[in-house]
Amino acid sequence: MLFNSVEFAVFLPVAAIVYFILQSGSKSRTPANLWLVIASYFFYMYADARYGLLLLAVTLVTFVSGHLMGHVIREDAAKKRLLALTVILLVGTLFFFKYAGLLSSLVSKDEALDIILPVGISFYIFQSLTYVFEIYRGSMEPESSFITYAAFSSFFPVLLSGPIERAPRLLPQFREEHVFDYERIRHGLIRMAYGYFLKIVLASRLAIMVDLIYDSYMDATGYQLFLGTCLYSLQIFCDFASYSTIAIGTAEILGFTLTENFRQPFFADSCSDLWRRWHISLNSWFRDYVYIPLGGNRKGQARKYLNILIVFTLSGMWHGADITFIIWGMLSGLFQIVEDGIAPYRARFPKWLKISITFLLFTFAVCFFRADDIGQAMTVIGRVFTAFDFASILTTSPFALGLGVFHFLFLLAGLAVLLVYDIINERTGDTAGKIASCKAPVRWTIYFVLVLMILGSTSIGAQEFIYFKF
Repeated sequence: MLFNSVEFAVFLPVAAIVYFILQSGSKSRTPANLWLVIASYFFYMYADARYGLLLLAVTLVTFVSGHLMGHVIREDAAKKRLLALTVILLVGTLFFFKYAGLLSSLVSKDEALDIILPVGISFYIFQSLTYVFEIYRGSMEPESSFITYAAFSSFFPVLLSGPIERAPRLLPQFREEHVFDYERIRHGLIRMAYGYFLKIVLASRLAIMVDLIYDSYMDATGYQLFLGTCLYSLQIFCDFASYSTIAIGTAEILGFTLTENFRQPFFADSCSDLWRRWHISLNSWFRDYVYIPLGGNRKGQARKYLNILIVFTLSGMWHGADITFIIWGMLSGLFQIVEDGIAPYRARFPKWLKISITFLLFTFAVCFFRADDIGQAMTVIGRVFTAFDFASILTTSPFALGLGVFHFLFLLAGLAVLLVYDIINERTGDTAGKIASCKAPVRWTIYFVLVLMILGSTSIGAQEFIYFKF
């Protein structure tokens, strides 16, 4: 079920109302959590019922593994073997669904496996793994209730595209009482509305321009390809941040607090700073469960750089079964290594220049993320440098890039809203809270403008969220 669907508009109020009714006046959280499990599986299986079996299997494996490590097995070596077996089983499952088709096509194109990637598998496997990791480390006790754990592992706001929550942070919230709270729900609705704004008003319009340029990349000028790739950087941010924002708002309505997944990444003045602001839940997952166990920055400069490269290569592999994603990941890591090596020189640059360079390096790497294959990516990059016609800057009308005058001006207005929202968020950390605290006339004017812009964009037609394919 999509967040940007009529079905979800009906589903969420029903799920929330029943959840609050089951919570009120009951000391036991089991009925309410059981309802969340039922609602989450319905949400997940709405498109394809088969997906639910895999989710249930992952839930059972990690729950049993956590129970054994926490209550049955005493020897550290045996716990380590069980952890390794669990990781191999889950990561192996993820690898099979992501890479079996690609690997079989390399052997024989005629007999390539046609395997459908279950939606959200990369996210809920990584989230479930945090449970066994933290039990192994001794930082949390195993959950005694399977219903409570199943509610955590299948929680519908984060199920399809994150944020990837940590078990010690999210799981205890299922034991707390969550009742109807007007202020909290209002704040959550503002977050959701802004998420829909990012998706429908901005990402959908940017997608039209980017697709038009990339679909005719052999005929486009270097400037047009450069513009299209810069716009794609904005598109993927708006698209993915929109899902995370809607998810956070949805969870807040129910009474849950999720991890902020994006924190104004294009305000970053270095590549390392950008990756601390972008897809925070995934990057912190790799930091805590891969980078630090590999030694982090504790074993010398060379080992630190190798660890960075390993982590971002794995991140590329997590994103997709194509060499383009691996190159994107390696470039993202390489830029941080080079940046660290020339840090004394970069320190002399003005902040605006460092921010600009960071955005351009991100955009260079993201070309591989957008391209259909290496050939297209290399052609686009090559034409940016060899076919850059400065005259086309003046002759290329922005109104001729698929939107027309009205929708292009609408896009500019939307980008202005994005900039203001992010500036306030950078300074306060909670733009939605600032909006909620405004006086009624100002607050309702903001609501009206936001809703009007969303409704004025429905004719564009919102596409599927980009990260659904990961």
